[in-house]
Amino acid sequence: MSLKGKKICREIKEHRIQLILAAGLTVLVTACLAGCAGSGKAQNPEANSLEAEADGQEAENGETAGQTDIPEETESPVIGLLLSSRDGEENESVEADMSEMAEAAGLELLIYTTDVSAEEAEEAAGMETGTFLIRDVDPIEFQMLGVNWLVSENADVIAVHANHREALEGVLSAARGAGIRVCAWGQELTDGSFDLYVEDGSEVPEAVLKLLGED
Repeated sequence: MSLKGKKICREIKEHRIQLILAAGLTVLVTACLAGCAGSGKAQNPEANSLEAEADGQEAENGETAGQTDIPEETESPVIGLLLSSRDGEENESVEADMSEMAEAAGLELLIYTTDVSAEEAEEAAGMETGTFLIRDVDPIEFQMLGVNWLVSENADVIAVHANHREALEGVLSAARGAGIRVCAWGQELTDGSFDLYVEDGSEVPEAVLKLLGED
């Protein structure tokens, strides 16, 4: 062992001895104080009884105070409404029906309006499978962005009037994989893209409530 190593060991041993002596002195002092305290209590049992009773009363009061329940805040379910275009014929009625339902049921409603005309949306719906990836497909891209936005907002249910039967399959399937229910109307979707399909927008509020009830 090097000289430096020996010096460190010697210093450690000396330090341990000091700690042992200090600990012994502490134990001795503590024992004396405990004896004195115990002797005082033994000489005045009535005072000890009153003190114990007071401690019990404080504990009881503290327990009672601790029983006051503070209601936890619960987040309202989030519903996403994804419309096919900015000027769709049924947009206004669907928005009104969904808003009324959400308010009555205490739900949060998020509306995403695809920023294209109804004519552009109809044109996109008629595209052949596979061709929408190499053409001007703003109506579809807008809806893809809409789905992703609603997912990021932690929607529980998404109601969607899709602009293409197959184009949204990937994003909607991913949303469902994350536990989000999908209600579709107006445009039938591929298997795996939705949980419930209804023919008309007037049926959407009831369908959304049904999907919420299945959670």
